[in-house]
Amino acid sequence: MKNIKIKVAAVLMSMSCSTLAFSGIITSSVDSSLSGASVIDFNSETLGSFSNRIFNGDVTISPTSGTFNIETAHSGQYGSSGAYLGSPSGQSFVIDFATTVSAFGFSWGAADQSWVMSLFDTSNSLLETISIAAQTTPHIGFIGADNIGISKVTMTVGSGFDYIILDDFQYVTENMSVPEPLSIALFGLGLAGIGFSRQKKIS
Repeated sequence: MKNIKIKVAAVLMSMSCSTLAFSGIITSSVDSSLSGASVIDFNSETLGSFSNRIFNGDVTISPTSGTFNIETAHSGQYGSSGAYLGSPSGQSFVIDFATTVSAFGFSWGAADQSWVMSLFDTSNSLLETISIAAQTTPHIGFIGADNIGISKVTMTVGSGFDYIILDDFQYVTENMSVPEPLSIALFGLGLAGIGFSRQKKIS
C-alpha cells in the first residue's frame, strides 16, 4: 500500500512540474503551438499614426514613446504584405492581451538591432525572457513564444533607433474551461485515495 501511494505521489509531482516547464521560442508561422490562432493582418485597419491601439478587441499595442503607423509604404518588403504595423519612432513597445494566451507570433522584419522579448502573466510576474538577434539581409523573420498564461509582452530594443515592420500577428487565446494537467492529476489522486480506502475496508 505504501509503495502504491509513493508511486501516485511521484506521478502527481511529475505532472505538476510539467505545467511549469519552459516552453520556448516560435520561429515559424506554421508552428503547431499556433494551431487555430486568431490573425491580425492589419489590412482592414485605418492607415495612420497611433500611440496605442486595440486590434480585434483582444490585443493592445503601445510604443513606450513616439508612435506606430499602420502603413503600406514598404508593402511586399521585409516580410510584409498589404498594410502592416511600422515603427517610425524606432522604440520599444508593449503588447497587452485582453485574455491570456498560450502562444503568439508575428512576422518580424527590418530589425537591424538586437531585441529582448519578455513575457508576463496577469500578476505582472516574469514568465521568461527571449533574446532576439539583429537581422541581416534579407531582414525577414518570424518571432513568437508559447507558455502558460501570457498576459503581456514587452519588446525592448537593444540600443538606439530601430525601425521594424510587424505583420500577420497570430495569437491563441487560452480556454479557461479546459482543466490543466495538475488539476487532472489531483482529481486522479482523489479517486485513487477513495479506491485505497475501500480496498482497506474490504480486507
